[in-house]
Amino acid sequence: MGSMGRLVGPNMRVCMRVALFFDGKNHMKDLRRAAEDRWIDHGALADWIVAHVGGERMVGAYYYTGVPNPQEDSSDRRALSDLLDELEKKAGFFVKRFNRRASTRDCPHCARIIAYTEEKMVDTSLVADMITLATRDAYDIAVVFSGDLDVAPALTAAQALGKQAWIATFGDFGLSRSLTRAAWDRVDLLEHFDEFAYPELAMTQVRRAPAAPDQTDREVLRELRRAEAHFMAGGGFVGAHYFIHRWKGHSIPDAPDDRRQSVQRLIELGQAETYLADGKTALRTIGEEPTALEMDDEETVEMMRVTESMRRLRQRMEREG
Repeated sequence: MGSMGRLVGPNMRVCMRVALFFDGKNHMKDLRRAAEDRWIDHGALADWIVAHVGGERMVGAYYYTGVPNPQEDSSDRRALSDLLDELEKKAGFFVKRFNRRASTRDCPHCARIIAYTEEKMVDTSLVADMITLATRDAYDIAVVFSGDLDVAPALTAAQALGKQAWIATFGDFGLSRSLTRAAWDRVDLLEHFDEFAYPELAMTQVRRAPAAPDQTDREVLRELRRAEAHFMAGGGFVGAHYFIHRWKGHSIPDAPDDRRQSVQRLIELGQAETYLADGKTALRTIGEEPTALEMDDEETVEMMRVTESMRRLRQRMEREG
């Protein structure tokens, strides 16, 4: 078997099998640097990349990442946990978690001790698995989502075993030139971003004939109002990505795609809109204040009234200033 696929008998060709290997930390870091407020559907990315490299079937997508200590209650830890849970729900995706280790070092400038966490075993596990699967003839083409030179041994070994070993990066962010030379070929994901990115929500209100939202949309609207009350009371805003992917609500869909579609319908009905806040896409509701009966929470309704008063005050101060 070689890079041209497997032959079984005269003129019989077995489909090219593709395995995907994600260096999670570098993959997401480079995505944020390159695409800022855009997010990707990893299922759609997997389908697209398999076809792009000439494959016909994905045999597995392996996602390797370090994870914070469970006792660390931070927004980054929760965001990563939500992402990994979402990936594990996708067919053919396998998440490999490795605990980040606490470490310290002396600051060379102020002599203070700096505490930080570092990933261990992520790169070596990715390399070992990629080589092991190649020796077992588990795939014909491997795609590594990383620009880190540490994965180069896996590319070299896989190709020595007759496989194609590609790399996929977002532009040149974090890309090692030596890694490019070691790879069969490289895919610049930025050039094809719209093929697998989540569609952007409408940036302006798109009204259609008035209609009552269905039950799901009503629940999503109610949770959006709760999110507004929660964040805007502290002078913040409801990030569209946060609300769609991470907001923990009552009786609203868990799937980001379902939430996104519901939010889009609310925008089209004129009951919500998007706007830019700190360079990010934010969400807010439009229309009359909800009653306590509609929200099932008098405290939340009162907080929303205070929040709206604060917003109007800030707008007036900005006009007068």
